[in-house]
Amino acid sequence: MKNKTMPARFSLAQFMDIPLPGNRITSTRKFPRSASGVHARSWLLFLFVATCPVRAADDDRSNEYRTDVALEHPIAGDLTGLFDPGYRWNPDLEYRTFTILWPGLIYKAAGWAQVSVGLRTFYIDNENSADQLELRPYAGVKLFLPNKLKWNIYNHTRYEFRDTQNLVTHDWSGYSRIRTQFGVEVPLTSRQRAWNPRTWYGRTDVEPFYRFDQNAVDPLRAEVAFGYILNDRIRLEMVYSAEFSRPSGSSSLEFTKNIISLNIKIGLQKGLLRRLLDPNNGS
Repeated sequence: MKNKTMPARFSLAQFMDIPLPGNRITSTRKFPRSASGVHARSWLLFLFVATCPVRAADDDRSNEYRTDVALEHPIAGDLTGLFDPGYRWNPDLEYRTFTILWPGLIYKAAGWAQVSVGLRTFYIDNENSADQLELRPYAGVKLFLPNKLKWNIYNHTRYEFRDTQNLVTHDWSGYSRIRTQFGVEVPLTSRQRAWNPRTWYGRTDVEPFYRFDQNAVDPLRAEVAFGYILNDRIRLEMVYSAEFSRPSGSSSLEFTKNIISLNIKIGLQKGLLRRLLDPNNGS
């Protein structure tokens, strides 16, 4: 068994600047009583409840924590490059994963359609079993439904091939799957200010993964997210995902994992994120 030090748990109270017992309050802040402010505080309350690392009553359900930093940069015309390093930590199943998406390409074929290809690489650091290396090439299409509400209604379908090596035996195993995400993003502000800097938005989606080797959906994820547009180049998202999978010996989907994610999206050109993420509302 490996002797490794896991990262310390994150203090939500410190992040939100909430005074703790024994702390002196040196300043006060006043927030406008706007509709968007009410939405923001409601979402923060939800995320606080959803992200509490409480172990489920069922020992087969685990908690996983993720962070990704997606950097998107222009290449030429409607072609954009993507570099996305990330980290995963599951203390219940005792593994850590270091991942990087590179190279990644996104082509804006139309105002309502994008095509993407890329390679995501994973190094899985298992505490009680052999470490693994996974290569995951993918290709996908993202379609948006134009509307006057300034909502982002979309479907993102990708084909992936998961090729995994056991780093002790050096054996490879792989299978193909299709994942299709049906989602909607809603600005939590007025239509006039929708998708502008210093505004909030919410997202919900469902994503089944169809495995060709099993001829079955495994897993299926349902997500809710809360996002903040810091400025024209940076967006922050907190995401809660409930994952349903088929444990060994089970013929039906079961609720097996909570996933908490912090996503940071950075556009290296002014207006790039809005053109890619809000194609019906951006330039």
